Amino acid sequence: MQVYKSLTWCGHVARPGLALLALLAVAGCENDPDEKAPACPLALTRPDASSVTRYDGRGTDLSDLVLNVRLTDVKGMCKGELGHKEITAHAHAVFLLTRGPAATSRTTDLQYNVAVVHEGTILEAKQYVQPVTFPPNVDSVQVTGQEINFKFETKRGLTGPNYQIYYVLQLTPDELAANERALQSK
Repeated sequence: MQVYKSLTWCGHVARPGLALLALLAVAGCENDPDEKAPACPLALTRPDASSVTRYDGRGTDLSDLVLNVRLTDVKGMCKGELGHKEITAHAHAVFLLTRGPAATSRTTDLQYNVAVVHEGTILEAKQYVQPVTFPPNVDSVQVTGQEINFKFETKRGLTGPNYQIYYVLQLTPDELAANERALQSK
């Protein structure tokens, strides 16, 4: 698997005032001088699931092209504060769609999946549908997917990079196999 783009770090370390320090001392809380604000989770994509080319079924010539989609970027931010037990993050994907000569409509539904993975286990996965309309006389559009919010536990020893957020296009088995063949031939 390949890192597509790490989420942009936007962490702000809280600097408690003297009154808060006094309250913590009275409550019996200890500050850990080695504790740091947790790092962000990684936003990833799979090279074999970040593009798709769809044809009309007659062939694979340019005149048979219906749609080409590329997942071009994942953008977002996260915040993990010192002493808190979670990281909050939000992210969205950016896609480039090209409408081919064989397309019969100026609208399409872009389907993609987002999965949160921890230690190889999928904790949550959800499919998203982004309606896309090509304006008149325009055959390529950049589309920003829905902003998705995440929360990650960060118990001691568990940090943001222990979690991965995967963005992938919804592909048929044949489309996935074609992408894998194309990657192997490079």
